[in-house]
Amino acid sequence: MRKKWLVQLVEGTADAAFAVDRVGLIKAWNGPAAELFGLNSDEALGRPCHEILRGTDQATLFCSQHCSIHHALQTNEPKANFDLKLQTTDGLDWCNITIQLVTEPETSERYAVHVIHRLNIHKLIEQLGRLAMAKPGVREPEEAAQLISSTLESRIDVRLTVRETEILRLLASGRGTNDIAEELYISPVTVNNHVQHILNKLDSHSRLEVVVRARELGLI
Repeated sequence: MRKKWLVQLVEGTADAAFAVDRVGLIKAWNGPAAELFGLNSDEALGRPCHEILRGTDQATLFCSQHCSIHHALQTNEPKANFDLKLQTTDGLDWCNITIQLVTEPETSERYAVHVIHRLNIHKLIEQLGRLAMAKPGVREPEEAAQLISSTLESRIDVRLTVRETEILRLLASGRGTNDIAEELYISPVTVNNHVQHILNKLDSHSRLEVVVRARELGLI
């Protein structure tokens, strides 16, 4: 049976996203995921995610029925984002995967929401080449990569208020509007206003997406 709240959470995410239960079966699947993997929701739901992703880390198979995501679901331990080569409609592609653990309030059942960004390797190589030419002292790809990272980070100027940061952390813990309002002694309307400001500042379209973005930027 489909969980309406879980489906809405995944479908409200702009990037390719899907959710799996504790045994790795897909329980929600959005449109961008269908485009990325060439499978609609009817074809994906109920299947083990490792059969669809077939992810590898370099030459080593990563996706399996006993992957680290299953362990994270059992222990409720956050999982850092990571890169995998996945089987997409364009063939094998390097993608970045962010995992968000969410809990159903009524049953305490946990799900792992996967948000997937395709990595533009060709663009990165082009950037590396330009940087290497612009910086005579750069001799190794690792040095150029560090320069790219620092350049991108210098362009990120997200300034959240203390209250917005507080609400963002509660969102990341899986709290809903009413729960946040009760804990902070403010109205649900005020919570939603703060959430909208956070979404705008982090250029995100959903609560899940904004949590993923905040973690990528090291804000939480």
